[in-house]
Amino acid sequence: MKKNFLLKAILWIVQGFIVGLGAILPGVSGGTLCYAFGIYDQILEVLSNPFKGIKKHFKMLVFVGIGGVLGFVGFAGITEQLLKWNEAVVLCVFVGLIAGTIPELWRDAGKEKRNKFSILSLVISFIAISAVFYLFKNVLELTIEPNFVGWLICGVLWGLSFIVPGFSSSTLLLFFGIYEQMSHGISHLDFAVLIPLGCAMLATLLLFSKLMKLIFDKLHSLASHAVMGFVLATTLMILPSFNTSIGNILIYLGCIAGGAVASFCFNILCEKIRSKADGE
Repeated sequence: MKKNFLLKAILWIVQGFIVGLGAILPGVSGGTLCYAFGIYDQILEVLSNPFKGIKKHFKMLVFVGIGGVLGFVGFAGITEQLLKWNEAVVLCVFVGLIAGTIPELWRDAGKEKRNKFSILSLVISFIAISAVFYLFKNVLELTIEPNFVGWLICGVLWGLSFIVPGFSSSTLLLFFGIYEQMSHGISHLDFAVLIPLGCAMLATLLLFSKLMKLIFDKLHSLASHAVMGFVLATTLMILPSFNTSIGNILIYLGCIAGGAVASFCFNILCEKIRSKADGE
């Protein structure tokens, strides 16, 4: 039993770390990673019914939370520096990491049923999100000021990224021109940033988690395929321009392939560890 629990604890910490890291990385959705790692339903249950959910999933929450804080805070500054070093290469790795979760998302989306309405939901979601992101970036040219209201908006977007798989708050924050200031504030534990951001995130999680749980309970196939539309739109949106030299294109493709293989293999490893820990 101790061996089984140790395996689960290590898995939860690693998953939490990657989810926290994903939340801070542009183009990566913390909700998508929770969804792909099989902990999304448990977290949504905790948020929608805290007293019952915490009692039921307390151990998982502790270890996932430890990993999440380490990934979220510890890598905020590192991510800022990596993007300054070579944004295109880093984003290609992120694209690969997201792409590696697609097979798992597709399998989970079809575990109840898959019909023409499910596929239509995926297509509509993809087109709608792509259009919204294009509008934000190229037409409205929206920006968020680095002040109290701006950090509240960041918190709302981040809360949504945890309960709406595929929604990447960091990507939007890059578009709004506030991502680097926010990463700097988090990595330096600036409470003028952390307090409004954290409060808005918590309020968003508590207010919208029940709605998301209801949607996934009642319309799992439609919602799950819509999630895939989110993921695909987000992935394509952060691809860097391939209008460059052949050498750079090969590097980009290699980074995408490497990230996808790493993500796919990690999902398989997570599934094996989870099955072994649950089965013994």
